Order: sequence, then C-alpha cells, then structure tokens
Amino acid sequence: MMTRSERFVIVGRNFALTLVACIILVPLLWVMISSFRPAADIFQHSPQLSLQTFVPKTIVFDNYAHLLRGTSFDRWQIRSSSPSARWPSASRSARPRGSLSRSSISPFKRTLFVLTIVTFMMPFEAIVIPLYVMVRSLSWNDTFYALIMPEVSSGLVIFLFRQFFGKLNKELFEAARVDGASWPRIFFEVALPLSWPTVVAGGLMMFIHQWDAFFWPLVAATKTELTMVQVAIARYQQFEQSDFGRLFAAITVASLVAIIPFMALQRHYVRTIIDSGFK
Repeated sequence: MMTRSERFVIVGRNFALTLVACIILVPLLWVMISSFRPAADIFQHSPQLSLQTFVPKTIVFDNYAHLLRGTSFDRWQIRSSSPSARWPSASRSARPRGSLSRSSISPFKRTLFVLTIVTFMMPFEAIVIPLYVMVRSLSWNDTFYALIMPEVSSGLVIFLFRQFFGKLNKELFEAARVDGASWPRIFFEVALPLSWPTVVAGGLMMFIHQWDAFFWPLVAATKTELTMVQVAIARYQQFEQSDFGRLFAAITVASLVAIIPFMALQRHYVRTIIDSGFK
C-alpha cells in the first residue's frame, strides 16, 4: 500500500506531465482549429484566452479546398514521402528495407560503434558544408539522391539495434548453428523477427526525421519539382502572408501525417527506448 508521500509524488508528477502536454499541444490545437475559421476571425479572439479562442462560431472548409485545388500540396507530400518511406513491411516476418536494414547489420566492433555514436551526437549544421561539397562532387545536387543518400543509415538506429541484439540469448544462435543455419540466415530468420519493436521504432524515428527535414532539402534540392513539404510551407507562407487560414491548413495536414503514425506505434517506440536504456 502506498504511503501519503508516494501518492503525493505520483499526483505531482502527473500534474507536471499534464501541464507540459498542455503547453505543447495547445498551440497546435489552436492552429488546427484556426484552419477551419474564416480569415477575418482567426486572430479576433486570440489576444484573450477564452472558450471562443478554441470554439469557432463559423466553420469553413475553404482553406482545405484551396489547399487541394489551388496548390501543389499533394505533390509536395508525395515528394516528401519518397525519401521518408524507408518503412518496414506490415508483416512481422518481413525484412526491413533501406536504411533500416543497413543500420541493423552494421558492424558492432567497439571502435566503429563509438564512431557511429559520434555521427548522431554531432549537430547537422557542423557537417552541412562538407556534405554539400561531397554531394555536388558526385553531381547529385538537385536530385533525389541528395535527399536520400545522406540518411541511408542512422547512427541512432544502429545504437538501438545494438542495444537490442546485445540482450538476446546467445543460446538461440548456438542452437541455430547446430541445426546447420548460416550466419546470414540466423540474422534474417532469428534475430530480425525478434527485433520487430526496434524495427518499428527505428522506422518511425527516421520517417518523422525525414518528413520534418527543412534545412538540408532547402540546400540540396532547389528545383521546384523536388520541393519537400516543409520547404513548400515556408515558401507558401511568403507567398500567402495575409492568408493564415490556408497556411494553418497546410501546417495541420503536414503535422497529422507525422502525428498519426506516431500515435499508432508509440507503444513500440516507448518499449524500444526503455529497453535500450537511452535517455
């Protein structure tokens, strides 16, 4: 039975988490609601926080209609999905593709692992210039290669796989070797099916990271036909400065594309983070 002090700690922690969640979610909720308001009503009640701030008197869908018919927003999303969709198959027995598979089979020697850890600890802004010079020397600038290849493997995902594989019982591998299985077969048919939560969490991380990417797509792909969704929203804000309703509609759609997969798969994400000991 919990003591009074333990109950007080739990209540205080839950209150703090709820407060933080409100601080994070309230601005996003206001943007989503404002996307359904007429342009003249968006900022009418925002200076004073009240019920009318979050409950519009009139609901319109003109902003979303313009987004679908008056812009190339659907193309922006498809282009952003192309480098982002290195996603595992829905079948648990399927092998992960793309950067996930490369991250899962990376060598685990200590020295190389330390170098791998350094790659995701280093700020991207510190390597953007040499990375751009390398991409340009390969004639990849203004191509999908420039958007895909720098993220073909992730140091953070390699870390998650290493932590998971390090906790597997070695007797599984020894039993498979006794049965005559090769090491590649053991990896793909024994280790990877057990690592499904890590595959999902790693894929989720990389999808959201690529979907939210702004700086590198802005630098590496300047052609209009390669515009990513976040870059397009920034340019849309410049072109439509007075029409915040349409801007908020674009932000809402782009946010939901990242929020919905995370909410659906968050239990795998949380489980992987806890098992890896990553804080």
